Amino acid sequence: MDPKEFEKQYMRRLNAQQKEAVSTVDGPVLLLATPGSGKTTVLVTRLGYMILCRGIDPKSILTMTYTVAATKDMKSRFAAFFGEAAAEGLQFRTINSVSKSIIDYFGRSHAGRSPFDLVTDEGELNRLVREICQSVNDGYPEDSEIREVRRLITYIKNMMLTEEEIEKLDSEIDHLPEIVQRYRDALRQRHLMDFDDQMAYAYTILQKYPVVLNTFQERFPYICVDEAQDTSRIQHAIIQLLASKSENLFMVGDEDQSIYGFRAAWPDALLNFETDHPGAKILLMEENYRSGEEIIAAANRFVSANRYRREKAMIPTRGKASPVHVIHAKSRAYQYEYLVHMAKQCKRETAILFRNNDTALPLIDCFEQNGIPYNCRNIEDTFFSNRVVIDVLDITRFSYDPRSEELFLRLYYKFGTAISKKSALYAIERSRASGKPLFEELMHAPEIHGAVQDTVLDLMQNLPQIQTDNAETAVHRIWEAMHYGRFVDQRKLDKGKLFILGMLAKGIETPLLFLEKLDRLRATIAEHQNAAGNKIILSTIHSSKGLEYDCVYLADMIDGILPPKSANEVEDPDEIRQYEEERRLCYVGMTRAKNELYLFQCGEASCFVSEITKTLPTPVLDTDDIFAPFLLPQIGKQFFDAALGRGEIVAECLDRKLVSFPDGHCELLTVEEMLPRRSKKLEYAMQAERPSAPVINSAALKKAASDRILSQLRAGGFVRHKSFGSGKILSVKDDILTVDFGEKGVRKLALSLSLQNNLLSV
Repeated sequence: MDPKEFEKQYMRRLNAQQKEAVSTVDGPVLLLATPGSGKTTVLVTRLGYMILCRGIDPKSILTMTYTVAATKDMKSRFAAFFGEAAAEGLQFRTINSVSKSIIDYFGRSHAGRSPFDLVTDEGELNRLVREICQSVNDGYPEDSEIREVRRLITYIKNMMLTEEEIEKLDSEIDHLPEIVQRYRDALRQRHLMDFDDQMAYAYTILQKYPVVLNTFQERFPYICVDEAQDTSRIQHAIIQLLASKSENLFMVGDEDQSIYGFRAAWPDALLNFETDHPGAKILLMEENYRSGEEIIAAANRFVSANRYRREKAMIPTRGKASPVHVIHAKSRAYQYEYLVHMAKQCKRETAILFRNNDTALPLIDCFEQNGIPYNCRNIEDTFFSNRVVIDVLDITRFSYDPRSEELFLRLYYKFGTAISKKSALYAIERSRASGKPLFEELMHAPEIHGAVQDTVLDLMQNLPQIQTDNAETAVHRIWEAMHYGRFVDQRKLDKGKLFILGMLAKGIETPLLFLEKLDRLRATIAEHQNAAGNKIILSTIHSSKGLEYDCVYLADMIDGILPPKSANEVEDPDEIRQYEEERRLCYVGMTRAKNELYLFQCGEASCFVSEITKTLPTPVLDTDDIFAPFLLPQIGKQFFDAALGRGEIVAECLDRKLVSFPDGHCELLTVEEMLPRRSKKLEYAMQAERPSAPVINSAALKKAASDRILSQLRAGGFVRHKSFGSGKILSVKDDILTVDFGEKGVRKLALSLSLQNNLLSV
């Protein structure tokens, strides 16, 4: 087919950058395709151009992409465009599939059979890892630990790490290098390989056996690679060997969208492309057909702060949509409240995107309680098998069964102090004889003295009280008074689990009911069925990659979550690269939005939110407009509802205010809706009766104020503390006031001192 005829028939809707990418066939080419620029259309059209215009045999073209699903989708799109016959000849493969072909060919031509059998049963590999971990670390590993070991093994093999580099890996797993070596040895001894070995062995064969390499180079003189930014170091090494003869390599990717570093994605291959492939052409596709120009402008400015990237920027084609909005929330908890009320009113496709699966759990819990329909994308139940979560639940169970030897042996060393196994076994032996609780007998162990004895005494005193706590108080008691949080800090485990546990425990009367709730929630996630008509989509940013939504809310943009470390905590080059991947992750989330994008600022803004908001246009308010003040930040201000009483504004986005009322429930209201509901009662006082300035040092006035506050203090009510903010009263007993301050935790306050120092108000 004549190129002009091909262009007329297949390239009419392509822009100049896309047309250049389609028609550039010979030599090494890197196509940097920004979000929403139509890369799959270009890749498919280019394959058609190679076959129809350049006369290239379809069987000599190898197109590789990241997943089996992506290969099927690309083949289907090609067939719809150019016909089934042309599609049949083309090779759409994953790199693992190509690696299998290399190993099989080597087995037939050199060894008579493949030297290793591929293990496809994940359960078999998990059992092997579990046995090794149990042997090396002398303990029963949780499911989350097995998953983490498997992830690290994949990372190590894909990044081609040396033994020295494995030693330096920052990991929660004890004795990781030994576990990895034993795993490798066990597979080799059984003549088995996993999917990562499959690529490593294929690479070794290509290096050591030139005849095998030449066979595949001759078979596929044209190689196309999609999603190159998600490809690992070993995968790039295989691609480079296969393409080294013809150098007809077409690589499509965008290092700004490389967000799978934890899976060993290696964007450096895109940055080093000209070095690895001399004479390479670098092409750009920058026109964005997805998002409004306000979203594109914010995303461009944000990602351009990364240093390890190529210079490029999305170009808007759709015109204006809606400004990027920031939702201000008093705390992370009120972020969830805002989203629940937003979801109740939602009438269009809206995605709530977050850094990790944990964020979804309180939302799913709230949606289920409120009967809000929603869809989930790849929400996993890993939270429930996490080491920290299981420990908190085990301690809860232990409070009801303080003589359980099984629980005790899993827990005795997890309270931030040095309790030896010898002492634990001593306590078990004494408890069997006396029938007394294990912590009580632990006090008599010869090695228990000094600070360790103080900790054990705390455990003895606090463990029975868990049974009488409400669920949220029990969680905080375990973390603080029983020193489990100290253990989490020592082992560098995930402290974020405390907040999620606390959120899920809110309003649950007893710890036993909390255990039942978590079981129900886990079953809900496992059994949840998506429905076509649901407007709300819950997804991690990773799972949303490649997709687009009319409206996007980016949740949990908080230092410690997104990003995991704030800018001032990042120092060495490795930390800088990890920080830049978090920026890319946020960028990918922003560019999923077509028309509306909302970011949350919870309490103190994250460094990412601060950075983005600095570059956003601000609304211009007419000072003569009577409604202008209502569009300014009003977090913490009061709204007096005629029916519900005094409420507090706890989250807002321009004229939409989330109001929390004394009974604990919230409402999301516009200023227009608030006006007719406001209390119209007015109190009048004569000028002479209104003191010009309160006499702060007057003992009588202080006593009157204290008496007024004391008369209003009761369980279920609310107080404000100068340091801790607003909180719900859990109990009032003698001179002790117990208050739940949300993220600031449950605090016991000395009433007399708090009133004397003007720290409390109702």
